[in-house]
Amino acid sequence: MIFINLLFWNLAKNSIENYISDIIEEHDIDIGVFSEYKRNSVESIIAKLNGKYLSYEGMGVCDKIILIAKSHFDIKVRREQSRYIIYSLKSDTEQFIIVGIHLQDNIYSDEDRRKIVIRDLVSDISEQEKILKHSNTIVIGDFNSSPFDNEFIQKDAFNAVLFKELILKTEYVTIDHRKYRRFYNPMLNYISEENLNYGSFYYSNGIKALYWYCYDQVLLRKPLVNKLENVFYCKTIKNKRLLKDIAPNKKISDHLPLIVKIERRSGNV
Repeated sequence: MIFINLLFWNLAKNSIENYISDIIEEHDIDIGVFSEYKRNSVESIIAKLNGKYLSYEGMGVCDKIILIAKSHFDIKVRREQSRYIIYSLKSDTEQFIIVGIHLQDNIYSDEDRRKIVIRDLVSDISEQEKILKHSNTIVIGDFNSSPFDNEFIQKDAFNAVLFKELILKTEYVTIDHRKYRRFYNPMLNYISEENLNYGSFYYSNGIKALYWYCYDQVLLRKPLVNKLENVFYCKTIKNKRLLKDIAPNKKISDHLPLIVKIERRSGNV
């Protein structure tokens, strides 16, 4: 079985080029999406990867996201706003729409402002799905919210269901005679005490603190739901721990990397 391996990592404005190249090598990452990356030399990272990867930034509107991908993919920036970039990806066997996102902080930002960004993104995704004539769509990044938060479950926002049976049975939900297309959010299925897969961000202050938060997540459209193989937060890179005590080591990043494995058709890998 062949997989496309995706990585998202909020680098927390730290310079950690060796960690980035090491995690890409160790997990044979096909597509890496990064936010808060500006203190890293992308050229140096690609050199460490022996020139087998290329980088794709936005066209001047979004400076929060960069994508690094194996060089045999055909990748184009399709649409961007300040908080996200939509890419099209072609291999020799199939196509994907990859969205890298970094939403505003949900503590200090207005929730309604966040929802404006989300609604614009969902509209842009729908437009690109029509233009490209497929919905192999993956949205990955730092959503700065949890799977049960309003912007995920609200029908005119992400409309993301937590149980794949629902989206496999009905891809659309109708509210007041208007149809809304669903995403699948697999995070609930993969959060596990048994597997020590708690979340990506640790916060212990505040009377309502959950300690571990799943801010870094992935959403999928229906055609990819049964192709999803695994989702996990990475705690070590080549035997180097990313945690200090129980929480992420802030000298590396205050977020753990998110790795997603999706089955793909055979061809170039």
